[in-house]
Amino acid sequence: MFVFLRLAPLMGLLVASPVVAAAPSAEFDIPYQLRLSDDGSVLELSGSFSWALPQSFQAVLAGAPSVRMIRLESPGGHVQPAIQIAMLIHERGLDTYVGRFCASACTIAFLGGRQRWLGPGARLGFHQASAPGFPSELVNGYLRAAYESFRVPPAFIARVISTLPSDLWFPTQPELRAAHYTTGDPPGSVVVLHDDWPPRLRDFARLVLEAPDDAVVRFASTISDLLGRLQVDGLEACWAFAHEGPDASAAKLPIAAHDALVSAGKELATAAKSGREIPWNGDRGGRAVTELVSVIRAKGIAPAMQGLRPGAEHALFCPSFHTLLEVALALPASHRADALRAVLSGGGRSI
Repeated sequence: MFVFLRLAPLMGLLVASPVVAAAPSAEFDIPYQLRLSDDGSVLELSGSFSWALPQSFQAVLAGAPSVRMIRLESPGGHVQPAIQIAMLIHERGLDTYVGRFCASACTIAFLGGRQRWLGPGARLGFHQASAPGFPSELVNGYLRAAYESFRVPPAFIARVISTLPSDLWFPTQPELRAAHYTTGDPPGSVVVLHDDWPPRLRDFARLVLEAPDDAVVRFASTISDLLGRLQVDGLEACWAFAHEGPDASAAKLPIAAHDALVSAGKELATAAKSGREIPWNGDRGGRAVTELVSVIRAKGIAPAMQGLRPGAEHALFCPSFHTLLEVALALPASHRADALRAVLSGGGRSI
């Protein structure tokens, strides 16, 4: 399921305790995907660095002798699998490339590249390590050791370790070059090959946390309109679009709807580069969720949210999520954008 649709925490608030609990971190929850380019020269790794990923990654590489570059698009995940991926990349002498975004554990895998390139506007995001069920001292020890093994400068590592998991540090391109994190500008052929915008909904989850309010509202309005249109085409198609992506065979996303999503995504990405004046954090997200739940209860429409429960019938999902977005969009302007961020990012916890 795409990260911004992980709404179980919000459902728990609607039917149980009024206490706000943190949503699961998207960093660990997005299913990974491995995809070869048509000519077999590029292997794209996207999603979370899970414990199962290294074995799958190694298996794909073993059957793809023509791979020369690894493209990374990931919010992070577990440190140790990322180290294993970095070593596999290093042993094969492969290059690494980030077209848009690579954060947390993903930045370790990026270091395994012989040549390490960023596309125009691409960013690497850093924060200290954290992992469900593991002491922070332990995982930060692994993180530090990984960076040190690739000769990342001590001052750079110290900045990473001092950045809280609820925040992200985005070094500038000159800072990354000075730290030898990147090795130069990518060849023009690489940029042309990868400077596209596949409309993957998971790519938008972080952007809504970084973009200005007006851009978030416009993007949410587009998604709400798409859900409304897709419900007419078929509730199963709407569920497939939301959970499996616009290119899922069951989604059958109309060309006009596909183009609207691409356009909205590009606008959101451009707006996110300017950043917001007030950083997003868990407390801010918690307040937004609490207010949204209060409005839903006051309107007496909590039963309409049942389609957001894990395991609910597919036919119930889109009407419930569409209603949720419409409620958030109808909030006063002073609260609207934060409520939408909380919904579209998976409950309000940034990584």
